[in-house]
Amino acid sequence: MLCSPSRLAVLALLLTACERGPSAPVDSAGPRWVPLTRGFEPRPLLALVQGWQRAAGLDATNCKANGDSVEVEVALPNSAWSAGERQGLWTAAVPGGAFAYGTPGFLRLTAGGRLLAPAVPGRELAPGQYRALGERVELCLPVDKVPADDLRVGQRMESGRKTSDGVWQVRIANEFDAGFCVWSGLDEGFTLDASAPSRLSFVPRYLTRSANQPVELCVRLDGEVVWQLASDSARLSASGTWQSIELPRSPRKDARLTFEVRGPPGQALFLHPVLGPAQLGSYGARPWFRSSSPDIVLFLADTFRADNLACYGGEPELAPHLNAFAESALRFTNARANAAWTLPSISTLLTGLTPGQHTANEAVNSLPGELITVVESLSRAGYRTGAVTDAAFFTPMHGLDQGFESFVQNQPPSWNLGHTLRQARAFLEQDDGRPVFLLVHTYRAHLPYRSGPEEDRKSWNELVADNCALLKSKKTLPPAEWKQRLAACAPRYRELYHAGVRELDRGFGEFLDALGGFGLTRDTAFVLFTSDHGEALGENDDIFHGGDLWESKLRVPLLLRGPALAPRTVTESATLLDVAPTLAALAGLTPDPRWSGASLLTLSGERPALAFRLQKTTQLSLVEGGKKLFTREREAFSAGAYDSAFDLATDPHEERPIRDAPWAAELARRQAELLRGLLDPSASAIQVPISPEQQQELDALGYGGDKDD
Repeated sequence: MLCSPSRLAVLALLLTACERGPSAPVDSAGPRWVPLTRGFEPRPLLALVQGWQRAAGLDATNCKANGDSVEVEVALPNSAWSAGERQGLWTAAVPGGAFAYGTPGFLRLTAGGRLLAPAVPGRELAPGQYRALGERVELCLPVDKVPADDLRVGQRMESGRKTSDGVWQVRIANEFDAGFCVWSGLDEGFTLDASAPSRLSFVPRYLTRSANQPVELCVRLDGEVVWQLASDSARLSASGTWQSIELPRSPRKDARLTFEVRGPPGQALFLHPVLGPAQLGSYGARPWFRSSSPDIVLFLADTFRADNLACYGGEPELAPHLNAFAESALRFTNARANAAWTLPSISTLLTGLTPGQHTANEAVNSLPGELITVVESLSRAGYRTGAVTDAAFFTPMHGLDQGFESFVQNQPPSWNLGHTLRQARAFLEQDDGRPVFLLVHTYRAHLPYRSGPEEDRKSWNELVADNCALLKSKKTLPPAEWKQRLAACAPRYRELYHAGVRELDRGFGEFLDALGGFGLTRDTAFVLFTSDHGEALGENDDIFHGGDLWESKLRVPLLLRGPALAPRTVTESATLLDVAPTLAALAGLTPDPRWSGASLLTLSGERPALAFRLQKTTQLSLVEGGKKLFTREREAFSAGAYDSAFDLATDPHEERPIRDAPWAAELARRQAELLRGLLDPSASAIQVPISPEQQQELDALGYGGDKDD
């Protein structure tokens, strides 16, 4: 095995890199955890890839470094292809060398420099598409065509990437995890202090093109085997099983821990490798005092209106499990989002900054990495952080994975609440003793509205086909016809939306039961339930979300249950800006001075609530003391100007705009300086490429851009 001393990561069992210990100690030292991925640096990948190519007699000059990855490409001329099982289908062997170590998901096929389309998972190949099948690649062409001589096959090789928080992370399909890669025939070594009773935890995976070949993974401490697994590559590739091993005490303070792999060309992944105390206990029953770092679960129900719940004026039978949860929690009945669609709203929730400050306001924007999320703060304080999301915008591409040790995203075609909650439970099962922060995000109430546990889209498809495709028609229809069509369709939309709410409520009830089964009860853990925005269902001649900042799209539920929190109703104004300070307060962390909100635990007095639409069209809204202002001009308030005003106490549905009210001009001038500060960017806006396929997917979800432009 190869392991240069210069590559050894020197780690101490008493971790000092955290801002504070993850739990209050039972003695002067207290328990500590060493995540092996923090500060990890892999071997230079380019030299490895070039070596694999040369060893196979292939061209090594076509290997190019691209950030943390390496691109390799070779020709697949006509002579390399054989006719497949059906007409128009052709197959070729994937080249050896570096390609043997690669994974199917990172394979690409080009013709004349043009990238061909990969197959749609679960569907038959269509002409012009290709599919990687282990050691072979399939290509579908029109029946009268043969493979051209200019076909080339490329492979992206990855060891992973370093996050903005200094943690090494690896990717498996749509899952991003703290972990490191060990290529076949190599090892990775660490020097550390294992003289105290300690336990090593991790999840092993193995990725290769060689199906069903034997693989042996091994962990040694000072040369002695402490864990070994022999399996076939197909089984290890499909899923890994959480491992938790009590290590023998080493007489040395500079013990050597090595991870080794033997098998066909490929890569072993050791996910979430952590060295911690030998005795872990369980959730709610740790062998050390930990009230200063409680377990925290944030359930984010995307597109969930506040009035789905009884305490916000909804029908009691619509969401019985959530209504029961609300009765046991702090209920913030005057809570609002700071934006009316997902990306800016979740960015606010995670950073404690307004959309004007964090700059993630367009579909092509990413949350800047220089901004510190509350999840990063929790991670640095010793929390094990995980997210399960329904993607779309809650993705690494949009920068919303910052600070998460485990980030699993489910793409829209595979949305299923039951599956999402199983993934959340799997994260909780991988318990290494650290306090947990888990974020569960679901689009269960988001369009396309689905019915029943199976999330059937039949009723939605029928509704759209039946002259109710309202997403685009507002731009093209005369206003009178638009209103007439909306009035006819809105009750059907509301019915389908409520079907999704019922299923989300059922799933949330099951999830609460599962939390209790883990020991995460009202007396031991905090659970926060909220949404990123609401949904218009015909109010104000509007539908869905985004666009104008009406109350139907800004009012959200905000419920917090946990130890020593007596259930009660809180009427003070709250927004999603308050979530980051609240999470920090629960974990005993010092609040970030840049945060614009405050902990929900200490709210007092009336505060203004602002919302922002900063796309092609600008719109700002301000609510204070039941009075609401709209403006499209950033500096209008300083002159006491506004576009419209509403008294929400007498007109909660914003149906009767008030003109020239003295209180409106006074409110605008009084809050002008506050608004100006909340529009001041804290970082430069970052743009990310949106492929045509991704844009088509976003269009189907109603995110075709600023819909009023």
